[in-house]
Amino acid sequence: MADPTLRQLEFLVAVADSGGMTAAATRCHVSQSTVSLAIAELERVLEVRLVIRGSGRRSDLTDAGRQVAAEARVVLAAVADLGVTARGLGGDLAGTLRVGCYAPLAALHLPSLIAGFRERHPEVHVEYAEGTLLELQRELQQGTCELALLYRQDLLPGIAAEVLYDRQPSVLLPAKHRLARKRTVPLRELSQEPFILLDVAPSARYFAAVFESLGLTMTVAYRASSFELTRALVARELGWSLSVQRQPLELSVEGLPLAIRPVREEVPTTPVVLAHAAGGRLTRRAEAFAAFCRELFGSRDA
Repeated sequence: MADPTLRQLEFLVAVADSGGMTAAATRCHVSQSTVSLAIAELERVLEVRLVIRGSGRRSDLTDAGRQVAAEARVVLAAVADLGVTARGLGGDLAGTLRVGCYAPLAALHLPSLIAGFRERHPEVHVEYAEGTLLELQRELQQGTCELALLYRQDLLPGIAAEVLYDRQPSVLLPAKHRLARKRTVPLRELSQEPFILLDVAPSARYFAAVFESLGLTMTVAYRASSFELTRALVARELGWSLSVQRQPLELSVEGLPLAIRPVREEVPTTPVVLAHAAGGRLTRRAEAFAAFCRELFGSRDA
């Protein structure tokens, strides 16, 4: 029985990314019939239907097609990595690395990671994708991202993760709050005051777990969809909040002061992890980026 060819796998990935045979053909600089024949031959070789041909220009992948496309990305990435390795033996890494990052973490970590890694490996171009935990794990499974910075929550089967850092949350207070001068803040003294909830998954569920661990009731005054809005509401003395990430500046987006203090009690944490699809071999670029993440977060109070 014949084996799939790299060209067939390339065409299948192109169909998966572009959504149709015609668009895939344009992307690969070949005719539509070339792509169609290659996909048909790939289906014959694998003895499974991969693509549902639509009445228009749209083509959807079957469940098997999505699985094969994800594995094809791994194969194509490995071949590309082999070429880069062979051309650069004894030299620096090169090529493109796509990294995902949970959106609320992106502004805090991506700039320093990308800039620092570029200084060390200037021939590697780092692309990034922001998204939810679920979206980024899907990208890892499909091979469109090789690594992703996530919280260790709601991890899907087949996703491997290592902890980069873990710490207790901080309290966000108005600058003139009665507890703002404390070195640490007891949540028990705040539980009856209006709370500003960062109402995005999985943050809302995590903050609820913090309250529950102390037997406290969350009195929600406002719900925010971004961390910047949360900080701005706190600075305007409309309530207090919690943050997993420690901000370097105690200022809101309006330039108003606020206080950020560690929580006094021991409460549940939600570690930040570096995730990848389990079972596959990381490219040399991804391995180098993972090592840089460990070094960066291990050398500072993240």
